[in-house]
Amino acid sequence: MRYTIYRRVLACLCVLLVFFQILQVILEEHNRAQAAEQVVEEQEKLTLWYTDEKLNEYLVDTAAQFEAETGVEITLQLVTAVDYIELINRASISESGGPDLFVTSSELLEKARLAGLTVENDSFLDAELAGYFPQKALEAATCGGKLVAYPFYFETCFLLYNRNYVDHAPASIDEILVYSDTFEATEQMANVENILKWNVADIFYNFFFIANYVNLGGSTGDDPSQVQLTAEEVYQCLEYYQSLNAFFAIDAEAVTTDDVLQEFIDGKTIYTIAKTDAIARLDQAIANGEVPEITAPMEEAGAEGQAGEGENPEEPSAEGEASGEGENPEDATEAGESEAFYGIARVPDLTGELKTKGLSVTNSVVVNAYSPCRERAKEFAKYITYDKVDDLYAKANKMPVKIGVPYENDQIHVLTEQYEESVEVPKITDLSNYWIWMEIAFANIWQGGDVQTEIQSVSDRVQSQISWQP
Repeated sequence: MRYTIYRRVLACLCVLLVFFQILQVILEEHNRAQAAEQVVEEQEKLTLWYTDEKLNEYLVDTAAQFEAETGVEITLQLVTAVDYIELINRASISESGGPDLFVTSSELLEKARLAGLTVENDSFLDAELAGYFPQKALEAATCGGKLVAYPFYFETCFLLYNRNYVDHAPASIDEILVYSDTFEATEQMANVENILKWNVADIFYNFFFIANYVNLGGSTGDDPSQVQLTAEEVYQCLEYYQSLNAFFAIDAEAVTTDDVLQEFIDGKTIYTIAKTDAIARLDQAIANGEVPEITAPMEEAGAEGQAGEGENPEEPSAEGEASGEGENPEDATEAGESEAFYGIARVPDLTGELKTKGLSVTNSVVVNAYSPCRERAKEFAKYITYDKVDDLYAKANKMPVKIGVPYENDQIHVLTEQYEESVEVPKITDLSNYWIWMEIAFANIWQGGDVQTEIQSVSDRVQSQISWQP
């Protein structure tokens, strides 16, 4: 009897043991499921860092659309531009973690790559990339032989001219000098104070003088073996630059970009060198009624000359023949194309022999290599820079690099053409001080400093910093 009871107790214990084992398996599966759900939940959150508050409206709206379509929660964080890459790196290796993706300029891409913060942009096929983005943008987003970012928007410089005074852009500054020599202050021109004025204290507006003859790291701007700063043409261009002080007498210590643009709006300046963001300011001035009316608009001045009535008809001011629609259709904007008082053209050459190129900076979106949600981050990067980027200019006044973006302003295409032929700011970290030194050199040259001495000094400093050795 006792033996039978013992057997029954033992059987019950076995059953209980099996039950607890099954229960343990169920609990473990439940815990794993909960952990998986938590991981999924974490993967459905992304953080984007950026430094330009002008992007606020576009990023907020785009993030909301992405969240509605995918369920992914997007956190946008506007941070300081000071030590930006260092800040991202410190946050990324901390317990709290850094951004899943961030917006940065091309000049910081090498620093980001060397810090291990980049992953390859593999969201497009090669054929798609060629059809969606200009080569200049792809080169700007390439570093270390790989496409490590998603090209977003660009800035570049170009020529603005007042179409109430002149009806074509010049092909060269030489032509502006001819115009300046023959200029007469007619009733129509009574408000004019400057034939040509630009911010001679800012390297971004000055660099087009020498950009065609310097090499800042090759096509992708990250090859230290391809740095050439002292070509003979560089000296010639800077001597030409220095000579312009005698013509236009711009005070480098007093001039500002805002003042230059305002004088252009006020009709005091005929030609100026501007940056991409100037267009929105001009259009706002038109909308606000800030642009003065010209009493005798130039309706009859054609390709024969730009000076209008009262000026020497035998001296084609700004050499109109050389810049008429038949010879430079990509630079000149027909008066009938737009009602805007301004015309947009590529930066003019200096002379028939000394050519120019604009300077550009491309901003891109980078997926952080430290992100646990890379694939989702890549989706959002593509969404920002391609899928919804047609809205960027309207909401942020930024020029997207994507090919085929429509604009209400029919002159904008000139900016994209200028960008595609521009010189991009290099990525080489050792060249970071170059811009400071060149700005000082330009300032000294404008004031009469020796061109050879100034440029050789900058070149020597740069070469001493570049780590590459032949």
